[in-house]
Amino acid sequence: MLDAERFLSEIEPFNYLDKKEIQSIAHNLLVEYYKKGEIIFKEGASPLDFLYILRSGSLVLEREGEVIEYIHEGECFGYISLMTSSPPSSTAKAIEDSVVFLLNKKIFNKLISTNESFREYFARKLAKRMQNVASKGLSSVERHMEVSLEDINLRPLLVMEGSSTVEEAIKEMVSKDSTYVLIKLPEGMGIITERDVLRKVLAKGLRPEEVKLKDVASFPVVWIESKSTLYDAMVLMARHGIRKLLVKKNGDPVGVLEDRDLIAYESKNAVLLIKEIDKAKTVEDLKYLYGLVKEQTLDLVFQGTDPERLGEYISEINDRFMKRTVYVAMNRLGEEPLVPFSIMVLGSEGRREQSLRTDQDNALIYQDYPLLDFDPKKYFERFSKVYIDTLLEIGFPPCPGNVMISNPFWRRSAKEWQSAVKDWIEKPKEENILNVAIFFDFRNVFGDQSLTEDLWSFILQTLKENPGFLPFLAVDAVRFKPPIGFFGDFVVEKTGEHKGEIEIKKGGIFPITQGIRALALEMGIGKRNTFERIEELKRLGVFSEEHAKDLKEAYRFLLSLRFKFQAQKIKEGKEPDNYINPNRLSRAEKNTLKDVFKIIKEFQEFLYEMYNLRFFE
Repeated sequence: MLDAERFLSEIEPFNYLDKKEIQSIAHNLLVEYYKKGEIIFKEGASPLDFLYILRSGSLVLEREGEVIEYIHEGECFGYISLMTSSPPSSTAKAIEDSVVFLLNKKIFNKLISTNESFREYFARKLAKRMQNVASKGLSSVERHMEVSLEDINLRPLLVMEGSSTVEEAIKEMVSKDSTYVLIKLPEGMGIITERDVLRKVLAKGLRPEEVKLKDVASFPVVWIESKSTLYDAMVLMARHGIRKLLVKKNGDPVGVLEDRDLIAYESKNAVLLIKEIDKAKTVEDLKYLYGLVKEQTLDLVFQGTDPERLGEYISEINDRFMKRTVYVAMNRLGEEPLVPFSIMVLGSEGRREQSLRTDQDNALIYQDYPLLDFDPKKYFERFSKVYIDTLLEIGFPPCPGNVMISNPFWRRSAKEWQSAVKDWIEKPKEENILNVAIFFDFRNVFGDQSLTEDLWSFILQTLKENPGFLPFLAVDAVRFKPPIGFFGDFVVEKTGEHKGEIEIKKGGIFPITQGIRALALEMGIGKRNTFERIEELKRLGVFSEEHAKDLKEAYRFLLSLRFKFQAQKIKEGKEPDNYINPNRLSRAEKNTLKDVFKIIKEFQEFLYEMYNLRFFE
């Protein structure tokens, strides 16, 4: 370890130590080799047991997907976790092949306690890091260019034999909405693109049904290993002047990267994504775009995007998927309806307040023409099954409560819907109250909007005729109390997988949405969004300026916490839910959450008095 001794004697803070100490350290060092793209340790993992010293190569530290620092030869890292016995606050990743020395915690702590210069060096580093780390980072373009190809939704492989004809390839490309076909050749993999068909076949007057793919394929196909980055792919494409790149993993093809994929990642432009969704023709396209959207949405959460705007954005994107899926489903079904219909989204999607847990909540209404030689009930039964199956293929999870148009309960004619909601309002039993809470935020996402508008008008009129219904809706808003104890402590789960966590939907988000919904329905407000409903209620004098502001800020804070914890759970490979861990909140966040729960309690008291809910006890 003579090289280690010499190396340590030339870098801070080891140059503060005497020769014997350096010799002892060098003798106890571990040496690790990391390939480009390999992870040294991950953010949020167990507290580190080593100080890491970069001997050669280059590393990067990332926090929540953001690059916060580059590590160069001779620099130490991992010391924050080592000194505080806390999980690493960042992920360390090699951005080129690197050699790292590891010094165990016992020796490190001994040096800290016995050598003042060594101790002061890391104390200064720790203080500086805590102050500056949040402000460091690369631009979004640079950050996305460091994304590994293994983390990208590659376009699926479309492979044909060299003996197939160009005509067969054209049909395959059209059916799969692909711009290329990979060709199996004796010497390896070739490729033919739309441009090749035009230039090599049609422009020369050749007949596609007579030309074999092996005779016009480009060979060899330029390829790249999946461990490479987007930046590597961009350089390779530019070097060869190509628009498509085959991606291999351990020598086997796994997908294709196109130049438009680079554009999508580089720009992360919502307008471009929406345009791509709107013109998608196949399930494969929509599935690919859905993967892109999920990645982009996580980026927006980690960037601290306002939760109101973020919820609207997610809902708008989901709307586009829902609309485009109608066309895909009808193509699959091979028939179109002969009557007007509307697909509605419900719940948080209807309110444009989507979270990262985007399961399906939808319903369908259609106009029933009895004299028409067409059975809409049977048609929409077939259509709904294909539609929901297609959404599942794209990546939209099913609704756990089966609130989907494949369930006949949520698929009715206009007259049947009127009959159903009238029954719910006139008979406010528990099941009907639940149906109202689910359905009465409905919003047209595809089809004849007049159907949903007429239904909404019918609901408001029925509510006027049944004023005794709304207290039953309001009582649900006061049923669940905010999870905070008498002495101001958070009431957390005592057992199970969520031990130590708070469920913020039941005792936080739901009381606001349900209470505001009841008030909005009473005042005949057509808005579905909770923030917009609060504004309207303020305008109508139901809330004071201060009360409305408090409710909006409380709701906004709860949504931001839910986004934050859902994004972190997705990043950790877990399912997003409505639980948060108060121990992972800053002191300021804890205090704000306590204030929010106080506002919710006051709002519940307001509802209690307004609707005389003492009679429901």
